[in-house]
This record gives sequence, C-alpha cells and structure tokens, in this order.
Amino acid sequence: MTEKQLFEYSGYNVSSLKYLSLYKLTELRVIWSAPIQVEYFPNLTELVVHSCRRLIYIFSPTIARNFPQMRRLNICEQTPSQHQLQPICFPNLSSITIISCVNLRCLFPITLAHGGLPKLYRLELEDIPLLEQVFEEDESNVSKDEEEVIHLPRLTHLKLDWLPYLMSFSPLGSHFIFPSLTDLRVKDCPNIYTRFSVDSKDSVHAKTQVSQSVDEIIVEESATAPEIAWPIGSDIYWWNGEGGEDESDFEY
Repeated sequence: MTEKQLFEYSGYNVSSLKYLSLYKLTELRVIWSAPIQVEYFPNLTELVVHSCRRLIYIFSPTIARNFPQMRRLNICEQTPSQHQLQPICFPNLSSITIISCVNLRCLFPITLAHGGLPKLYRLELEDIPLLEQVFEEDESNVSKDEEEVIHLPRLTHLKLDWLPYLMSFSPLGSHFIFPSLTDLRVKDCPNIYTRFSVDSKDSVHAKTQVSQSVDEIIVEESATAPEIAWPIGSDIYWWNGEGGEDESDFEY
C-alpha cells in the first residue's frame, strides 16, 4: 500500500459496506479526510484498524457523526500522533477494543461519558504502555466542589490489562457507576488509584478520589457498606454471571 489516503469519495460506491478491516497499510496516513455525508457509509457497523502505524487519526469529530450504524471499533498495533483519541459520539457504538497503541496517554474526554456512549456494552484496553487515564478531565471544567456521578448503563464487560502507567479510570472527584456490569478484569495496573467496588445491588463502582489513609478507608467502607471492595492497585477478576447484554455473536 503506497497511497496516503484510502477513499476518494467520488470514486467509490460503499453504501452497502458493513465491515471494513485495514491491516498493515504501512503508508496510510488518512482513511477519510474530506467532509463526507451519511449516504456514503450508512451501513458501516464495524471498523478494524490493525498495524497502520503512520495513520494520523482514525476519526475527526466531524467525520464521526456520519457513521450512524457504527457498533464496533477495534484498534490494534497503532502509533497515533495524538496523545488522546478525538472526542467522538457514535449513538450505536457498543464495543471498543484498543490494543498496543503506544502513544496514547488518555482515551476520551470526560464529556463523552455524559450521553456520548449510550449503548456501549464492552470496553477492552490492553497493552497501552503510556496510558494515564481512560476518561480525561475537561480543561474548561477542572474545579469541582461536589462528586461527579456518571452512569454507563449498558456496560457489561470492562477489561484493563497491562496498563503500567494508568493512574485513574477517570478524573479526581468522579464516580462511575456500572449497573449492568457482569465481567470486570483489572490486571497489571499497579499505579491506578481508582477504587473499584460492588454494592448490594451488584452495581460496580469506579471512584477516583484523593489518596486516603487506611483509617479513612475503613470509615468510608463502614458507612457505604459495599458488598465487595478491592484494594487500590490490586488485580481484579470478577464475574457476576447474571443478566447482561445478549451479544453471543461477539468473540470474547
């Protein structure tokens, strides 16, 4: 592959395309660069980008709006130029898998969690050596007097694996609640200070707060009475085995 741009919009009819896989396109810089309309990719549901190491970005915010049916996004062996993925909103996106992306320091702005991923059921992050945060604080909203509670209502699978520099799942003062989570895996994330716990209704919590003493943690746990609370920085393998999304066609 010697071309730096994949699609010349006027030259292709891709209206029926549902699955697009890009593998080892070593010179590819841009997949789609010009403004595009919904009719070009109205049925694209899955995008796999693997070992396209010179790719500058995958989606710009403007282009991302034009994939109304996008459900699964799989990014592997990438070296993107940005330290953060572009803020995007896919109303039907249900699965995000990112593996071996060496330059990423954070993935999404925290604003994306506020309604930008309403159908997300699976989030898998593995071997991203410089990743520091999954959801990063919005610089325009850095001061908070109260805890910020955020729900990802349909998330059932969360995997964080070999993220040695990961400090937190989300910004300081944030509290994520996953009421539908059935599978939680956290492995080799020794520096994370986000605390994971499960309440009496089997909702999983990911709470990022200022470092506490052992006595403070004991007092807080006695007040909130979580059913399960894991030590900060520990490996976690938790499976509820009840409920969850019916996604049997997805390889896990």
